[in-house]
Amino acid sequence: MRSLSIAVALIAVATPSLFAQSLEGVWKPVVVEVDSGANSGRHTSDVQPGLIIFTKQHYSILFVQGFAPRSQLSDSAKDDELGRVFSPFTANAGTYQRTDSSITFTPIVAKVPAVMSGRSFTLRARMKGDSLSLSRGFGGGGDRSTWIRVERR
Repeated sequence: MRSLSIAVALIAVATPSLFAQSLEGVWKPVVVEVDSGANSGRHTSDVQPGLIIFTKQHYSILFVQGFAPRSQLSDSAKDDELGRVFSPFTANAGTYQRTDSSITFTPIVAKVPAVMSGRSFTLRARMKGDSLSLSRGFGGGGDRSTWIRVERR
């Protein structure tokens, strides 16, 4: 019984949790998995640019949604053209808190005013070394993404 207790204790100590590992640094997306719809599947070569920057208490996230580059704007861009370029772009920054299995983001400033309403959002998170997996779905569903650290703070 004693050896079982020691083995469990060693596993617990040897398995670093998200909380024990530092998120601080700059991360970029490398894999996006979509559960349903026209873009369902695992995307690697068509993942669009993005960055998440974590400091000790704050974050900034910028990324292009979807799997095709945004088109260039013409010199005389109209509202519909502006909308096609503006819509798939996500941008917000604020504070975050993390637990062993999730990160809760509280935006302070965002591209979309409604996102700045003070409402937080939580993503399931798993970190292994310089790889961070984020997921919307807590019941096994939802989109997932994998980000790799490109710079340590």
